[in-house]
Amino acid sequence: MDIFKLHSDIISDYASFVKGFINIADEQINQKVQEELNSGALWPEPLLQLSPAFESGTSIAEFVNQGVLHP
Repeated sequence: MDIFKLHSDIISDYASFVKGFINIADEQINQKVQEELNSGALWPEPLLQLSPAFESGTSIAEFVNQGVLHP
């Protein structure tokens, strides 16, 4: 499973769903709304954070030195 493709597919499906309900008669307002939707106004970037209970361990630099992670 490609999590990035899954995320993209979900956003695309949701965008189609939301846009299906929008019917704005005023062209200037419609253009602004479409610009905002196309810029991702309703679907921000995913949030990535660590748990406060996270235990410290090997640093990223150490993993790179060990060859576990690519520089």
